[in-house]
Amino acid sequence: MKLIVKLLRPFSDIIRKNEIEIDFNGDTIEDLIELLINKHPKLKKEFYNQNNKLIDYICIFLNDKPINALNGMATKLKNEDQILFFIPLSGG
Repeated sequence: MKLIVKLLRPFSDIIRKNEIEIDFNGDTIEDLIELLINKHPKLKKEFYNQNNKLIDYICIFLNDKPINALNGMATKLKNEDQILFFIPLSGG
C-alpha cells in the first residue's frame, strides 16, 4: 500500500523532506515508525526515550485524527492514508 507521511521539525530535518510517499507492507502506526527508523536511524532518538518507549509529547495524526482517539500505536493503516508527525511548540 502507499502512504503519505508528513513530517514537521525535528523529523523533517533528519529526512530532509516535509512529505514522503512510502510503499508500506506493515499494518500499524508502530510498524510505520519502525520502517522510518530503519530507513533513517537518527529518527530513533526523536521517537523513543531511553527506555524505548514512544516520547509522550509526540503528536501523530492519521487522516486528521489523533491516534490517541483511535487505537494508539496499534492503529491500522490502509492504502492512501495520510500520517502526520509533529512536536507541538510551546512558549510564552
